[in-house]
Amino acid sequence: MLREIFVNLPVKDLNKSRTFFKALGLNFNPQFTNEKGACLEIAPNIYAMLLVEPFFQGFTKLPISDARKTTEVLIALSCDSRDEVNELVGKA
Repeated sequence: MLREIFVNLPVKDLNKSRTFFKALGLNFNPQFTNEKGACLEIAPNIYAMLLVEPFFQGFTKLPISDARKTTEVLIALSCDSRDEVNELVGKA
């Protein structure tokens, strides 16, 4: 049985990415965070590893997608109400 999910995502600027997600009210697990990546805690047992592009590239021979030109993944976050959606979008 699976116990945890770690989704690996490339980021250009780790500090900006951390600042963005902290502003949304999310936290990072310091045990899995360093200058090459940060473990974003999404929900119990669900994490996104935000990896700087050179480190991410070490896991694949394929090029990293340019998010301005292609779609690699779609991520959806659920909310309990329209007001919560509006609050989250306002923070973003």
